[in-house]
Amino acid sequence: MHILMMIHRLADASPYSFFVHEQARALVALGHTVDVIATVPVPPLMQKMRPFWAEIVRGTPKAQEVDGVHVEYPRCLTLGDAGEKLLGGWNYYRAILPVARRIHRMNPVDLIHAHMIDRDGHAGMLTADALHLPYVLTAHGTDVLRYFRPGEKPMNRNIRIVRRADALMAVSTMLLRRIQPYRPEGITEVVPNGLDLSLIPDIPKERGRLLSVGTLSKRKCMDVTIDAFAGLAAQFPNATLRIVGVGALEEALRAQIHRLGLADRVFLLGGLPHEALMEEMARADAFVLPSWGEGFGVVYIEAMAAGCVTIGSRDEGIEDVIRDGVNGFLVRAGSVEETRHRLYDVLAAPDRWEKMREQARTCAREMTWERNARQTAHIYERVLSHRA
Repeated sequence: MHILMMIHRLADASPYSFFVHEQARALVALGHTVDVIATVPVPPLMQKMRPFWAEIVRGTPKAQEVDGVHVEYPRCLTLGDAGEKLLGGWNYYRAILPVARRIHRMNPVDLIHAHMIDRDGHAGMLTADALHLPYVLTAHGTDVLRYFRPGEKPMNRNIRIVRRADALMAVSTMLLRRIQPYRPEGITEVVPNGLDLSLIPDIPKERGRLLSVGTLSKRKCMDVTIDAFAGLAAQFPNATLRIVGVGALEEALRAQIHRLGLADRVFLLGGLPHEALMEEMARADAFVLPSWGEGFGVVYIEAMAAGCVTIGSRDEGIEDVIRDGVNGFLVRAGSVEETRHRLYDVLAAPDRWEKMREQARTCAREMTWERNARQTAHIYERVLSHRA
């Protein structure tokens, strides 16, 4: 099959979007042809208002080959949240269509696969209609949590996008539950993200070493994790907490650590390359992230595959994977008390959890990108068979 994928350029450490590229690369390994159109949004006054993003835009080529995947990077004007609410992915579509026509003319495309409902899903739907192709859609998290809130009716455009898709995939059951009332029929399936097992080093663990990973934002609850650790620090003098991530709350978290007298026990490591992050996972005794608004959370399965006792949040996407008390723990998102209780269990009896670690490893190590690609390719085949 020849697949044309669409996702806007993200500011992560990948060529355009980590989770989309890993899926595309795995599909290529299965023998499929994948082209990606990664639209690069360019806001007004970018150099003055967002110099960090301006640097990314300047460093992004017009096109490149990455791991057997051909990627095109058309630029388009973006007007922020207000423009997105008004236009959806219309400006993305205008930038994408000439590129998509050229790719389709050179090597006929079988279907379009858009990632994220709002801008990219809208652009994918319009492009598929223009080229008379089927299109499938994957919902990843923020697109659902932002636009499909319980008790609120989504915008008509977003309802139309999910209904028009020949197949709808979501990375977790929690996300699919929110969308499904607006998509009464058609192919719908949970297709969880995967992980690259080759990146997990085999190195000894350090007892009492706790790890948390995520953007330093309110919903990641790093302040909750620090408070939970503070309540145990005196009982476990050798325990440490290491936090990987960058974000707006960095200074507030540093002030919290200083106020609690934990400067020699809690460390903000900033952003790390993926290889360095995997080394942190491999060394950590336990991973803790009691966050909310998690569509899935690849960091949880990375931690499980690395043999960490993993603490996630109840009623979030990772509940598909973590079975409380069997291969990890689930706590109420944002609860200092429940997080502290589970951290105490881990630190007080570290040898008690060897079976849990093994269960976590077994479960997570089955969740590869190859498995993700095979499941995705099967859905493509169903779509093409139905259209035929």
